[in-house]
Amino acid sequence: DGIGDANDVWKIVISGGRDGDEVQTVKSKLILVHYLQACALTTTGKQLPKWGYEQQEVACNPNLRDKNALWNVEDNIFEDLPKVSFEAYASGFVERFFESHAVMFQGNAGLKPKEGEVTSQPWQWPINYRGQFFSGSGHRIYLLGNPIVWWGNLVFLGIFFVVYVINSIREKRAEAFGRPLPSGKSQELLNAAGWTFVGWALHYVPFWAMGRVLYFHHYFPALVFSSMLTGILTEYLLSSIRSYLSAEIGKTAYHCILGLIMSTTVYSFYLFSPLAYGMNGPLANEPNSTMAGLKWLDSWEF
Repeated sequence: DGIGDANDVWKIVISGGRDGDEVQTVKSKLILVHYLQACALTTTGKQLPKWGYEQQEVACNPNLRDKNALWNVEDNIFEDLPKVSFEAYASGFVERFFESHAVMFQGNAGLKPKEGEVTSQPWQWPINYRGQFFSGSGHRIYLLGNPIVWWGNLVFLGIFFVVYVINSIREKRAEAFGRPLPSGKSQELLNAAGWTFVGWALHYVPFWAMGRVLYFHHYFPALVFSSMLTGILTEYLLSSIRSYLSAEIGKTAYHCILGLIMSTTVYSFYLFSPLAYGMNGPLANEPNSTMAGLKWLDSWEF
């Protein structure tokens, strides 16, 4: 009826302020305390369904110190108030830098999967355990890593660890005998491989500590570094093998192995290209499907 009752009465408290302080736009942090229930209006961190326009759920918390119970006024239109320039609220660079990163971190941590959405976990990414559908219409598009590239990168990550340990032992032994190993192309390649391994780890390992929703494509930046590591380590191994052979045989073996690797990679792209450019017809688990031979893992859903 537009009149209301005592349940509509809220007390506005300025956080860190005193009774009688004026409420300032943006600057003042407000706590809305229910007059009868003595609880603070807060957010639960849960997202409402579509009927609630996917906004944050609100509740009343008896704990008046709840950090999610702080509110502020962003805009106030009242003709009798004096006009204030936005420059009065402008923060400095350092304050904006930390605030923007805090907001991004909080926003990322709070992302939750939508209804019916396919998510993944970090352990699934390097082994190419499962892809993700991007289209379920007539032509189905399935985001899946090229298994030759993915599993090849995984193997070379293990090879790098072995090579790094062996090379470290050789260096220690050489220093102990007073004959340090000469620095050359092999050492430069190994150093470059080490940096790409660090890049892969920095782009992959932090996802294990994230509580937010994760998707298959989050591994792609780390994949770039692991692919570079594979290329560098391939050159390192081929150069090492070539050094034990005669010049003519070493050159022939180098180009043959390199050609085999490149042709295998190109053919694997051709083989799995329907996943990227669109599939139609029966699914791969049906006997008359043209994709049946490409479903190498049962977890692949195409």
